[in-house]
Amino acid sequence: MNKPIWQTMFIFGRCRIIFLFLSWWAAAGPLSAQPYVTVSDGGDTGSLYPASVNIVTGMAVYWVDGSDDGSATGAGVYGSTGGWSVTIPGGIVFSAAGTYPYFDDFGNQGTVNVSANQPPTISIISPTNNAVFTAPASFTFSANASDPDADGLSDVEFYVGSNLVDDVFASPFETDVTNLTAGAYTLSATATDNLGATASASITILVQNSAPISLQPIATKAGTFQFNATNLTIGKTNILQSSASLASPVNWVPVATNVAASTSITFTNPISSARLFFRLVQEP
Repeated sequence: MNKPIWQTMFIFGRCRIIFLFLSWWAAAGPLSAQPYVTVSDGGDTGSLYPASVNIVTGMAVYWVDGSDDGSATGAGVYGSTGGWSVTIPGGIVFSAAGTYPYFDDFGNQGTVNVSANQPPTISIISPTNNAVFTAPASFTFSANASDPDADGLSDVEFYVGSNLVDDVFASPFETDVTNLTAGAYTLSATATDNLGATASASITILVQNSAPISLQPIATKAGTFQFNATNLTIGKTNILQSSASLASPVNWVPVATNVAASTSITFTNPISSARLFFRLVQEP
């Protein structure tokens, strides 16, 4: 899915400045895809608002005319150590961490503090790890997610296995999962910040059939006998065992082990003149 451009604005000055800013930024080139903060320049009768801003690498700072008389439009903003300048209204992306003092044509001074971008954090709230449901399973899949620095959180994607279930762009970060059939599942959630850094969390759940495991009547075929086991849980290990007697203590001997790929399995065994009893044991 396309993710919306993140736009958090620190607007200072009058409403006319806000409209000017929005109009210019919408028409901007490469900077329009960057998270940004705004500094309002008061021109020859004011100062820079705010004089100091904190951003992360990859974010932009955009300067607008915050003066009453429009005197700051067309004025320059210059890095104190050289290397960059901006004409108001205008902006620049800061790609390296550091402290960047600057000044404008009116002698107003400011600082851009740039730190390395930190990835977001995420944890799954519900369901809990190793939760067991009865098929068909339906539940709320929810997560806590946040971003520790200035670029902010963009969205949280929810997956069941490799299938994207939902992409949520605002808290609460949750979605509905419905009608899961029996089986073992990995649930994962991925948080992305507005500069593309990600963090993920995952759990596993088990969905079981509501009916008990059933062994169907035996049939013979090509010198063997076979029977079906139904109502199995996909992903679970099943052990077919046999015993010559049901008298206590019963000595159950493993015959075959199978991990269920579906809700039923067909077992075969050579025909023997000895009487045998069979049972199927599903591991936890």
